[in-house]
Amino acid sequence: MDVKQRIIQSEEDAIDLLNIALKHEWAVSFEYLFHAYSMPKGRLFYTDPILENPTDVRSRTIQIGIDEMYHALQLGVIIRQMGGVPTFNTDGVTRFPRVIDNLALDKETEDKVTALYQTAKFDEDRFPKIRNMVMNISYDEVRHARQFTAMMDAMRREGQEETLLFTSDPDAAAREDVQLLHTIMRAENELMHRYLKYVVFFSEHQDLMLRLFKNAVDHMKSWDKNAGILIKWGDVIRIENAVKDEKGVERSDNPMPDTYPGEERQDALETLIPAEEELIRNYDTLLAQIPDGEIKEELKLHQGLDREHRFTQRWLLENARTIKGL
Repeated sequence: MDVKQRIIQSEEDAIDLLNIALKHEWAVSFEYLFHAYSMPKGRLFYTDPILENPTDVRSRTIQIGIDEMYHALQLGVIIRQMGGVPTFNTDGVTRFPRVIDNLALDKETEDKVTALYQTAKFDEDRFPKIRNMVMNISYDEVRHARQFTAMMDAMRREGQEETLLFTSDPDAAAREDVQLLHTIMRAENELMHRYLKYVVFFSEHQDLMLRLFKNAVDHMKSWDKNAGILIKWGDVIRIENAVKDEKGVERSDNPMPDTYPGEERQDALETLIPAEEELIRNYDTLLAQIPDGEIKEELKLHQGLDREHRFTQRWLLENARTIKGL
């Protein structure tokens, strides 16, 4: 991410700044979740400097990732309202083998984006709402940096610097059920961000926007839970298009699609129904391969949400086709 000071004099300057920030926010909403979903659960704790309570490192990192997703939505909606085209490109993402190295990267990233937001120089009387928004976001980033710092300090005090993320067992990764769960997770992740695109594009219609946002959140929750199932099965969440070096560091320049089908309301809604149906079918295939028990019941819950989405999308589409003027 380029953090040089930017002079904001025109709408084009403002949209350019917001899209640079948006590339970053998309990337970290991924990166922090990849880090968290690979961490031990309920093993690493720190005293949060903002919450002033003992806090689980993994759960707080997930929450910070969600904060970044909200930032992305704010930026995308404003870009759209200004007549610009929100980007779905991302900065690159990285995952180190050690937990603390990922936290250090996360803290460094927060410092960089804070600088991007706080050093932007706006003409005094122009874009006051945008200036207020980026300053508000910047102090979320300040909070995140302090939280990541506190996590690292606690790990050092407790001699946990060498704590590793979970890694993939090659035998487990080769299993058919594990491979199918990865396919499902890619779809959950892709649908989450596709719904978020449509939240941005159709934000002028609050009813539609909030329904789409609810579905995006559901897909994120399923992605989270499935990451935990993978760990139980001996594997770990994958970063799409990642290359691993000799030290085990993974990097990807394109961890999520940068284009999604559907620019108009009906076109967008039409693409979502077959995507949800394919995901439901993949769950059917996986459920047929695994024994009864807790994991199977969890997967059934995820599939049930996808059936709900399919129902909702069918009626959103039918209503959009029926009502003139949309």
